[in-house]
Amino acid sequence: METPEFPFDQRTVMSLLLIVFAFYIGRKIPRWIAGVPYVKPEEARDQIAADAETLVVDVRSPSQFSGKDGHIANALNLPLIDLMGRIRHIKSDLGQYAETPVLVVCKNDQLSARAARILRKNGLNKVAVLDGGLKAWKKAGMAVQGATA
Repeated sequence: METPEFPFDQRTVMSLLLIVFAFYIGRKIPRWIAGVPYVKPEEARDQIAADAETLVVDVRSPSQFSGKDGHIANALNLPLIDLMGRIRHIKSDLGQYAETPVLVVCKNDQLSARAARILRKNGLNKVAVLDGGLKAWKKAGMAVQGATA
């Protein structure tokens, strides 16, 4: 039996590996920069159930928040763009929530990482990101409110 030959030379293979590695690292950088824990949907559900003080902050746009995907029950919709623009004005109010557990949510966790970093830098000490975002929450069979068909 003859060994098949692939039309790839070593340079092409190395280039493809470099692209895959760069994509992987590109997905992980927001996590490293955020400097906050990521929690799985089941852990997040348990935290919300165990501690009524847990604040769920959904950083998607209002149309996404109230759109077809819905949102986690009792979540506060604070779009990332609004948070970035208003942080100077609300920073003094954040002090009273310094020890309140905060779970930051978006569609897939990329925007959440940025928002979590902002919140952490501005005085909130117990910030976490929902790993995989609302997409993972729904995939795990967790309930959402306001979902439309």
